[in-house]
Parts: sequence; structure tokens; C-alpha cells
Amino acid sequence: MPGEPRAGSFAATALVVASMVGTGVFTSLGFQLADLDSAPQILFLWALGGFIALCGALCYAEVAAALPRSGGEYHFLGKLYHPSLGFMAGMLSATAGFAAPTAITALAFGKYLHESIPLLPTEIAAAAVVLAGSAAHAIGTRTSARIQVGATLLKLLLIALFIGAAWWMPGKGDIRWTPDFPADSKAVLQPAFAVALLFVSYSYTGWNAAVYGLEEWQRPELTVRRALVIGTLVVAALYIALNASFLHAAPVAELRGHVEVGHVAAVSMFGTEAARAVSGLFALGLFASVSALLWAGPRVLGAMGKDLPALGIFAPRREVPHSALIFQAGLALVLIFTSNFRDLITMTQIGLTLSTSLVVGGCFLLRLRHPALPRPVKVPLYPLPPLIFLAMSGFVIGRSAIADPGPTLTGLAITAGFAALWFPLQRHLR
Repeated sequence: MPGEPRAGSFAATALVVASMVGTGVFTSLGFQLADLDSAPQILFLWALGGFIALCGALCYAEVAAALPRSGGEYHFLGKLYHPSLGFMAGMLSATAGFAAPTAITALAFGKYLHESIPLLPTEIAAAAVVLAGSAAHAIGTRTSARIQVGATLLKLLLIALFIGAAWWMPGKGDIRWTPDFPADSKAVLQPAFAVALLFVSYSYTGWNAAVYGLEEWQRPELTVRRALVIGTLVVAALYIALNASFLHAAPVAELRGHVEVGHVAAVSMFGTEAARAVSGLFALGLFASVSALLWAGPRVLGAMGKDLPALGIFAPRREVPHSALIFQAGLALVLIFTSNFRDLITMTQIGLTLSTSLVVGGCFLLRLRHPALPRPVKVPLYPLPPLIFLAMSGFVIGRSAIADPGPTLTGLAITAGFAALWFPLQRHLR
């Protein structure tokens, strides 16, 4: 690609880490404590979520090395199955996969910043961080890489300082830390643990971020593998340590049912006034997540614009897909100032899970259809990782259909609608 030099493994790993460490890890614990009552149960839950994400990352690394082009699921599904499925995945990624999470993460940024500066409205702060991130990424790929690396290092430093402070100071946590195998194993086998695992899986979303701009990396097949695997392992370790710190810092009664568990833990450790400063630092850390979404997301629409004349406005003129970046930022701003965008995420999350599962299933298709295809990257212990990931995805879809059939069926209908839309539009899309 002409223009600036390509970014390497460090920037790609930073993108993966920043994409994963968003709002989920700072909001899930309060709900998990409604049904789980010991630290071993909670920490095993987060470790299991990391293991499942790692299985998916290993599969994506093999598929990306075999089909090395930017676009993520849009490119992979179009090549593996049918262009209609690629179109479906691309449209889902551009809307629910990136624009909506950009809005949610920006609002989390705004909420934490509001806790620090009460006079600053949440929505205004959220809109400001989207605009600032978009302006930064519009400059160029090299600039994007530098911003992402810097923002991610800042986020990791802040999390590490919080973890260190939580264990250095006398904790007020009162949860059970000693393993009790009969009690803990019984809790793990209950339906409530399965529901909690769904939220943890959502918190790990973003482990595939490096594949969206695959052509922008140096030695893309090796860079993507390193970024996906190392990034997932780093985040899993952070999630386990961070949740352990929350449990050590604050009593269960104060954490249970609360969304902003980071702020609750900070109040318990430092008091109300000092917690405001900590919330401000958490807001700075969330900038890296907003930045990662604004970097990876436009690459999907950019790849679609290269292939489909009807979407040619999104094709990048140089290394940055500016029109796609403007579209994602604009949609995120609209969602920030509306009250029902969470329903959109609920309805489309099922399609994103299905798209990811189809890519993982592509490992089997590639080996069956093209056994002689060069594979610079292979899934270790094949076929266990794809089987584990697909079993978990099937569980997510099945459990969602049983627990809340309305949004699940609506999500399936939206997904099928995007796929069906390709057929009447194919004459204009080619």
C-alpha cells in the first residue's frame, strides 16, 4: 500500500488489547455477584472466557494467513461461503459491530469523566472523544499506530497502578478466597454460571481486531497471529487481576448490582473525593478503546468500497478510508444522543456471533477444500480449538433464544435480511 510505512506487531497487539479492554470488565462483576459467591468461581469464569477467546484467535490467525486481505468477516465469509454472507457480515460490522460499540464506550468515557467533573455532561464528553479520535485517525496509518500504542500503554499503566494500589492498601473485600471444591463446582454447573459466561464473552469481544486492517501490517500473516494470541493472553491476565482487585478492594454488598464497579472500588479504597480523580484516569484509559474502534471499523467499509461500486464512496483514496471513518463517527454520534441504541446492539449481537462462528468454521472448510494450500500459520491441537469455540457460540445463540426469544429472533431476522439484500442489489454491487 503506497504512503506511510506499515505498522508492526506492537501496534497490532496494542489495537487488539485496546479493542478488548472496554466497558465490559468495568461493568460485569456487579451482576455476576448476584449468583456467584466466591473468588474462585469469579476468577475461573474470567479465565474460561479468556480460553474461549484464545481458541477463536488461533482459528482466525490461520484463516487470515490463508486469505490475507483487509475487511475481516466481510472478506473471509465472502471467500469461504458466498458473497451474500460477506455482505451480511460487512453491514453488521459497520453498524452494530463498530459504530454502536464506539457509542457505548464513548458514553462510558463520558460517565467516568462526569464522575470526575460533575459539571461536564456525559453526552458532550462522549461526543468530544469520538470527534477527537476521528480527527487523529484521519491523519494517516502511521499516526494511527502511534496514537493507538500510546493510548494503550497509558491504559495498561493506569490499570496496573490501580491493581497495585488495590493490593498495597488494606482491602475491605469480604468474599471467600479459599477454594471449596464441592461448593465451587456446584456453582459452576448451575445455569447462572452459564448466563454469567455470556457477559464475560462479550467483555472479550475485540480479540479479532487486527484482521480488519490486515494489509496495513508488516508481514501480515505473522503480525496478525502474534497480535491475536499475545493480545488475548495479555487481556485475560488483566481481566483476572482486575476482578481480583475489585473483590479485594470493596465488600460484596457494595459491588453487587452496581454497573460502575471501578468507581465503587475506588470509593472504597480512597474515599469519595479521591475516587473522582481515579474515575478521571479510567476515562483517559477508555480513550484507547474508542480509538481502537475508530481505527479498525472503517477498514471494513473501506474493503467493501473497493469491491462494490455501489459503496465506492467508502473506498480509501490513500491509506485511510476517510469516508468510512466519517460514517462510523457520525453514526456513533447519533447513537450517543438517542436512548434506544442498546436495543440495536441486543438485536444485532446474535448476527455478530454467527459471523464470527462462520469464520472459525472456515478452518474446516479450508482444510477440506484446499488441502495443498500453503499455511504459514496453523491452529495448534487442531481440531480442538475450533470445536471448543463453535460449541460455545452454539451455546450463546441457544441460551439467548431460550432466555429472551424476542430480540434473538429479531437479530436473526436482521442478519438474514442483510444476506438477502445482496441478491436484489448484486447487479449494482458488482
